[in-house]
Amino acid sequence: MRSAARFVLLALTALVAVPAVVVADDRLDLTGSLDLRFVHATGALSWLEGGSGALRFDREHEDLRLGRAFLAGRLRLDDTLSLHAVVDAYGDHDRNPVDLSEFWLEYRPFPLSPLRWRARLGAFYAPISLENRGPGWSDVYSITPSAINTWIGEEFRTLGAEIEARWLGSARGYGGDIALVAAAYGWNDPAGVLLSDRGFGLTDRPSTLFGGLGRPPLTFYHDTDHRAGYYAGLSWRRYDRAEVRALHYDNRADPTSVAGSAFGWMTRFDSVGVRLEPTSHLTLIAQNIDGETVIGPFPGGGEPFRMTFRATFGLASLEYGATRFTARYDDFHTHQLSGFYGPPADQVGHAWTTAVQHDVGDAWQIAAEWIRVTNHFPPRANYGLPADGPESQLQLALRYRFRLQR
Repeated sequence: MRSAARFVLLALTALVAVPAVVVADDRLDLTGSLDLRFVHATGALSWLEGGSGALRFDREHEDLRLGRAFLAGRLRLDDTLSLHAVVDAYGDHDRNPVDLSEFWLEYRPFPLSPLRWRARLGAFYAPISLENRGPGWSDVYSITPSAINTWIGEEFRTLGAEIEARWLGSARGYGGDIALVAAAYGWNDPAGVLLSDRGFGLTDRPSTLFGGLGRPPLTFYHDTDHRAGYYAGLSWRRYDRAEVRALHYDNRADPTSVAGSAFGWMTRFDSVGVRLEPTSHLTLIAQNIDGETVIGPFPGGGEPFRMTFRATFGLASLEYGATRFTARYDDFHTHQLSGFYGPPADQVGHAWTTAVQHDVGDAWQIAAEWIRVTNHFPPRANYGLPADGPESQLQLALRYRFRLQR
């Protein structure tokens, strides 16, 4: 409680201090949020606290918690160039109580045809999630994102350059857009280690750029081999009523590389997602991710650790006035093919999530969420626990939000 209160005060100080920057001519767009939670949880000690649990909280970390405090800002430097940043605080034991989650420059040249170009340089999320559409990569449908987007938030950040070309069909009488995106990046070679340690989980605690996750803390943004990774994707969007995304991700890490305490995990996957809004009140989302991760072999022999993984979710969300109701089903699997040094990391799990959000005016929101996870993960034996571990988590959140434009 003392820790949560201290970080709440720190976050409030940031929310008050940053808007004091004076920028003229509507150049600054700043969004902030403070999220306080009451939590009740069952199951094993959370992985974030050094256990094997798949949820953010556990029975030893209940009651009043700081969910998240963040500031997401955009500073327009000129008519085509803008600077973006997201600053986060989560009120846990991270070595940096306040840290950056994203920081990038964005260039949008003046359009001269139906083809629109955009380029980003810095640290940002790849265009994978169809849930995290809010400011600061926040989930607009529930408190906790799916297992897929939990993992994306935990282990992945593009530290490099991205370019997008979007063709606007409306200029040719077609009510849809088609976009190609590609990126080259570095410093994401350890991505994949979390699936071997914990498997998929469901938390709303992504990593920050300079912090760590878990106990002992894992850090994910290291270069072990001086090789660039890449992703490439294609998307189609019809107004805001339908969207399809497909993306291939490959960090191209050398699985035998080591840099200090960081190891290279060769991780690649394909992601496909669909979002439909058949009416102005109903949203349907489905997403699938399928891939593999490899580390080793290292000098001294032994097989490399090789694991395949797959996760899928389906979501339905209904808006009724100021209230949103959401239900989601997650299914996730990992399968270890080689490198057996203990119980195989063959995870079989699924989860149900239900959430309700109610807006009280423009500034306040009340949210409630319940998650139940059924998870079979043999490495839980390393903690003296059975392989099967059902868990549940109830969260009640009070959120304050603001937006400042100057």
